[in-house]
Amino acid sequence: MTVIVVAGEKTGSGASTVAVGISLVAAQRGLDVSIRRLGSDDSATQDAFGFAQVLSSQIDSGEGLPLEMSALPALGNQVNVVEVDASQISASAESVPTSKIVWVNEGVTNEAAFWNLTNRSKSSGDRSIIEDRVLAAPTVAELIEAANASLLSSPRTGNSALCEHVLIGAISHDSADDYFGRYNSKAVISRAEKVDLGLAALLSNAECLLLTGGHEPSPYLLDRASASATTVALSPNSTTVTAKDIEGIFGISSFNHLEKADRILELLLENIPDSDWDELFS
Repeated sequence: MTVIVVAGEKTGSGASTVAVGISLVAAQRGLDVSIRRLGSDDSATQDAFGFAQVLSSQIDSGEGLPLEMSALPALGNQVNVVEVDASQISASAESVPTSKIVWVNEGVTNEAAFWNLTNRSKSSGDRSIIEDRVLAAPTVAELIEAANASLLSSPRTGNSALCEHVLIGAISHDSADDYFGRYNSKAVISRAEKVDLGLAALLSNAECLLLTGGHEPSPYLLDRASASATTVALSPNSTTVTAKDIEGIFGISSFNHLEKADRILELLLENIPDSDWDELFS
């Protein structure tokens, strides 16, 4: 039995992301692998559910339920990737003495770790993952929640699309069509009464249009939105306040998206040599 314990230097360091990536590398190598989240609090429950959402079709994720410490030694004869809180590392090592610790950090290493993996590094390579827009991106639903906005229109595909960029209407001297069209995977923030900017956001296939100021937008804009692939929501606050409200969720949003899983797999394979993986999975 191989147990790989993944922990982060602090909340938001990216331990869940790395745990998913490690499990995907193991699966790609043809190894029997499972992924679990140790703990009983809300964070552990959310992480375990997220693992199941992203990986259930590929990897055993324990039906999306968190794992208790007492169950750790009873894990199967496979590669078991277990995310834990930093405070649980010692107890996990005592429970399974042969476990290998992967410490996900942003500069503070752990001498007891089998691997120290630096996340959001300024340069890639040597077990370092550079800051990445896809991994940092929140979903449309998370943006709406952070902005305390009311949903006005939603596409049939729902609100799970990632928003890698946030654009502010009328912040550029270029036409809105040109400005919005430069970016994919974007959210646009614009005052509700600026119908021209709202229409330009729809035409650019923005994932999300956050209208600000609390005033009901034009019925014409909402009618056009209903036939588009853009989610439209109304924030009660100004454009400046709304932008600040959503700024803080980039990089700490939940890991619950297939695009993020594909991206972390790609980054880990690019930055960690095969010999290191052989040692980790042995």
